[in-house]
Amino acid sequence: MNPVEAAWEALEADLADYLRQKGLAPSCRAGCFACCHGLVTLSRLEGEALLPHLTEAQRARLLEEGPKRLALLGEGKDDPHFPSRFFRERRPCPFLEGGLCGVYPFRPLACRGLLTAGDPALCQPEAQAPRGHFLKAPWGMAHRRMEALWEEEGRRYGFVVIGELAGLLYLLLEGLPRGRAEVERLLEGLGVLGGRWGFQVVSPWRGQGGNPGG
Repeated sequence: MNPVEAAWEALEADLADYLRQKGLAPSCRAGCFACCHGLVTLSRLEGEALLPHLTEAQRARLLEEGPKRLALLGEGKDDPHFPSRFFRERRPCPFLEGGLCGVYPFRPLACRGLLTAGDPALCQPEAQAPRGHFLKAPWGMAHRRMEALWEEEGRRYGFVVIGELAGLLYLLLEGLPRGRAEVERLLEGLGVLGGRWGFQVVSPWRGQGGNPGG
C-alpha cells in the first residue's frame, strides 16, 4: 500500500473511532453533495495516487475542466472571498456523477475530513452554515494526515506542491515537471502561483504545526 492509500485508510479508522467515542452519526449521505461544489485542494503526491483510478471519461472531464479552474484561480487567487464566491457559483467537482462521488474510495483527505452531524440543508451555499456546523475534530484529523503526506512528498521531490484539485490533476495529466524551478515557472506563467488561494510550491514539510514553509 502506498503512503497516500495508507493515509486514506488511517483517516477512515481515526474518524470511525472518534465518531463512536463521541456518539456522533454524520448526516452526510449518498446523494447529499453540496460540499462537492467547494474549493478542494490537495498535494501532488495525493493527486498522483488518485490519477490511476480515473476512468477515461473522468480524465476527459479533467482535460476540459482543468484549464477553466486554472483561469478562475488566476483571477481570484488574491481575493479573500474567492472560496465562498466559488462555492456560491455552484461549480461541481468534475468527479460528481449523478449526485454521487465518482471517485469515492479514492477521494482526497480534504473531502474525507469534512463532516457534519447537523441538518444537511445547512451545507447548501445559500444557507451560510453556522459556526460549528462542520465538525472541527475530523477536519483536524484530515489535516494531520495531509501534513504527513507533505513530509513524504518533500522527501520524494525535495519540495511540495499544493493546489486546487481539478487544476492540479489536469497539470499532472499534462505532465507536471519534476524540478522545483520548472514547476514554479509553469505555474507563474499560468498566473496561478502564490497569492492567498493559488498554488503553493514550498520547502519540505517537517510536521512542526501550521502550514508548510516557503
